[in-house]
Amino acid sequence: MTVWDAPIFTASAEASPLAIGVSEEIELVGPHLRVKGTIALGLFHRLSDRVNHSRGYILVRDAQLMRRNGDPTDLMLEELMINQDEITFIGQRSAGARGAGVVEGYGTAVARETRRYVFFTPGHTISADVQVFGESDLASFAEASDPRFVPLTRARARSLADRRVISHYELLLLNRTQLTAVAEASRAASFAD
Repeated sequence: MTVWDAPIFTASAEASPLAIGVSEEIELVGPHLRVKGTIALGLFHRLSDRVNHSRGYILVRDAQLMRRNGDPTDLMLEELMINQDEITFIGQRSAGARGAGVVEGYGTAVARETRRYVFFTPGHTISADVQVFGESDLASFAEASDPRFVPLTRARARSLADRRVISHYELLLLNRTQLTAVAEASRAASFAD
């Protein structure tokens, strides 16, 4: 457990949601792994911040191994450490009351706009909305290295191994290191939702 995973203990534990260890339900997908479980936010307010401030391994609690199509297996693990290099994306079917935190908290100094992109990874095609700076073009987005896990909303992930397997996520954190190509969805008609 790192300092970022540790819950905060205060005099008024009931007043602070962080004091009781707020966790987010997630589905983590990699080239050779699909797991459902929870990630503790620790000192962070948003899942995207928690994941992007982690290095090395991510701790998933109450991990349940899933089949490639998303069906659960009987294998349950209390804790599972997963190497970030082996994560394609982390998805949330429902971002909950706290929300994805994609827009709020970044300030309003520079205007952002929502664009729909199609992303290609070694195992999936993903169509999703992404918040970009208004003057950004596709090339500058694709060549950026930060944040490592890009927050996407209204995401649809389709398996390349079995095109019938389609998953929908309210929030998806896409690992840039797993990205092989990206295009604007408006130029790929078959990806329109």
